[in-house]
Amino acid sequence: MRRANGTGTVVKLSGNRRRPYAVRVSVRDKYGRLVQKAVSYHARLSEAQAALDAYNDAHHTALTGSELDRLTITVGKVYELWSARKYAKAGDASVTSYRSSWSRVQALAGMKMKDVSIDHLQRIIDADEAAGLSQSTLKNDRLLMRSLFRYAMERDIVDKDYSAFIQMPSVGAKHEKGVFNDFQIKHLEEMAASGRPWADTVLMLCYTGFRINEFLGLTPFAYDREGDYLRGGSKTRAGRDRIVPVHPKIKPYLLRWLSRGGSTIICGDTGRRLTYDWYCKHAFNPIVADLGLPQATPHWCRHTAFTRLHAAGAPDLEIKRILGHADSNVTEHYTKTDIEQLRAAILLLA
Repeated sequence: MRRANGTGTVVKLSGNRRRPYAVRVSVRDKYGRLVQKAVSYHARLSEAQAALDAYNDAHHTALTGSELDRLTITVGKVYELWSARKYAKAGDASVTSYRSSWSRVQALAGMKMKDVSIDHLQRIIDADEAAGLSQSTLKNDRLLMRSLFRYAMERDIVDKDYSAFIQMPSVGAKHEKGVFNDFQIKHLEEMAASGRPWADTVLMLCYTGFRINEFLGLTPFAYDREGDYLRGGSKTRAGRDRIVPVHPKIKPYLLRWLSRGGSTIICGDTGRRLTYDWYCKHAFNPIVADLGLPQATPHWCRHTAFTRLHAAGAPDLEIKRILGHADSNVTEHYTKTDIEQLRAAILLLA
């Protein structure tokens, strides 16, 4: 009976040998290429076959740490195993990015990993392009695909990394870079004051300048009640753990969100963190559509904060420290004087 691919073989060697039956298995050399390696030699065919079965049983258990067969393991299971290790060490921003990409790549979740071809991967990237997603989003999706294939190759689940052959389209920015004008900010304030769901979060973004993933990742511990400021941020050295004083116009909304007791300040009904995709679709997009700006993205809020701070005459250094822009004079330490200078800058916003 023919053995399944990837489970090794027994060959009889030529010549007059005491142990002519060799057990051979496929392994990867230091360059990642599959090569045949003899693991044992036997006098009888039945002994060699039993040895190969024992090798596969032991190797199979070590490979997955479970009862899964590497020949039938699905893309979804590979993602589960890979993410369990990756997410334990990755930062919050990276985890959010990977999970966002998985929301699109999971169209392949039920497929056997070994059956995934370049055409399956390319269709997802092409669909991303057709949906008008940004170049960075397409690259993130490819990065997840490459990570899954690398994990699978290291464990002999697949022999070839098809993600290396993905053709990336040349797409421009998803939306134009824009800002909310004074009239739109005023309208946003009225919507928030009237209790329109999520309007307060858009206003908070405009008065803090946080990147959207930084904002959604803020935990209750990010708010210093005594100092009345938020500490958060990621991406760059200058942006990590920066201090953003709370403007009086958004403080009531911040306290209201904190009273919900979620794992993050801005959270869903169950108290869990919101994903970027969910927030855009269900929270941000309906608000900006009512402002007459359906093309707006959450990054408009960050650009609005920068533009309004600059127009109000805030010092360049304070603007850079609030927004987390790289600068040789930006330090990771804040004195009481530093915080008061940042607060004075924030209060310049009307």
